[in-house]
Amino acid sequence: MKKRLAGMFLAFMLIIMPFAGCTAQDAVGTTVTETSSALQIDSTYFTDRDSKVDYEESTASKIVLSSTTAKISGDGAKLEDKTVKITKEGTYILSGSSDGLNVVVEAADTEKVWLVFDNISMKGVSAPIQVLTVDKVFITLATGSKNTIEDIDVAENEELNAAIYSKSDLTINGSGKLIVNGKYEHGIKSSDDLKMLGGSFVITAANDGLNANDALNIKDSVIEISAKGDGIHSDKNVYIDGKSLNIKESEEGIEGKVVDIASGDIDIKSSDDGINATDSSLKTDTLSTATSQTADGKETLNKNIKNRQIPPEGFDKMPANFEDLPADVQEKIKNRPERPEGEAVPEGEMQRPEGMPHGAGFENQEGTEIMIRGGDLYIDASGDGIDSNGNLTVSGGKVVIEGSGSRGDGAIDYNGTGLVKGGEVLALGGSDMLQSFSSESAQSHIVVTAKESIAVGAKITIKDEAGKILYEHINKKAFSALVYSSKDLVKAKNYTVQIGDTILETISK
Repeated sequence: MKKRLAGMFLAFMLIIMPFAGCTAQDAVGTTVTETSSALQIDSTYFTDRDSKVDYEESTASKIVLSSTTAKISGDGAKLEDKTVKITKEGTYILSGSSDGLNVVVEAADTEKVWLVFDNISMKGVSAPIQVLTVDKVFITLATGSKNTIEDIDVAENEELNAAIYSKSDLTINGSGKLIVNGKYEHGIKSSDDLKMLGGSFVITAANDGLNANDALNIKDSVIEISAKGDGIHSDKNVYIDGKSLNIKESEEGIEGKVVDIASGDIDIKSSDDGINATDSSLKTDTLSTATSQTADGKETLNKNIKNRQIPPEGFDKMPANFEDLPADVQEKIKNRPERPEGEAVPEGEMQRPEGMPHGAGFENQEGTEIMIRGGDLYIDASGDGIDSNGNLTVSGGKVVIEGSGSRGDGAIDYNGTGLVKGGEVLALGGSDMLQSFSSESAQSHIVVTAKESIAVGAKITIKDEAGKILYEHINKKAFSALVYSSKDLVKAKNYTVQIGDTILETISK
């Protein structure tokens, strides 16, 4: 074992880089009380009204669902042909079970509607919850409630493409549970802002789990998502601040123009990038006409090939692995000269073969960024672990990335600057597309590459000069490149990286 691994590490390198610091954004707090717990909200992302959960039951209208009908008491709602229409500002408490009934909000665009989910179950129709006209809608998950919303896999109106669909700003709060099954396309969709404060969510979707055209802000929620498209997608910004997010299945785990992670226990599994920052306005308007067929013959959206940027000339598709690269680029990778043993890659450099475009052909997109300010993140990505078409900044938290071992992806990928200013990062992935952090960073980091792939189950140990263990990890995926950064690393010091039985004594630069 030791001899085999030693041979694998004939070509390894270590980089330690000095940086200059930054201060994480401070939250402006407002305390809001729900029962006995206090919720601190950041006024940059939420308003006091977003966190309000105490409603006056005695004055609220009541809607009790029953199959394809409903019993309504109070003002502002009426039943019309299997549809409950809410037409006035007010509070509406929904309970009961329906199969083939819609709840539709059509109020004045200056009014606000408050829906309370108190043990409801809705299925059997396209978009069971529809918000069509109103200023804002607030959904509160009543304490102790379990609520289920499930649409069908065809839509009467293609615009109504989610189990919970809103054309207006939508806030979901409370302490109950919401189960959403988006069989047609998305789980929860807002054409404006989507905000979630508290609550427990289990979301499955044929496309995106959560989708917003504007801001998508999450605070102190427990969320589990299984999605064939993106786990979380916003055309603008995504903000996450606790409690837990488990994306069990996705194409892109989290995607937005700016992805800002303040805290939370976050676990992401993706078939493409784990976290992706991109400017959706730069995507092509042309969609492929290709479709896939479900078992019953219905056409479903093939999201893997829609809304992609046009690749540079000579690249007919975005390379997902080595075999997808043009033949001449494959040859350059195979025949590239080996870097002399001990020679470091220039600071922040991406190890791309000649002819391979930076960031899979994307240019630096101004205003696009991934910011990790806290949290405990684990990313299992079959594409890039973290991919920013602009900048990347890590200033806190703990991040473990196990990216693709293919030669077309890297654990870390950015097109602007990649700064590490705090926190702890371990990034494992392929070496041919290796990118480390920028030289302007405030915190040092090390980079080690292997000539051959390291198999699953190797114990990785990083020690300082005194033999103190700084980090240990057992890899769950094969890798050939390692990037590590923490506050414990100091410029111009010696560190030891041990993988399996092989000890690499490295000297910092």
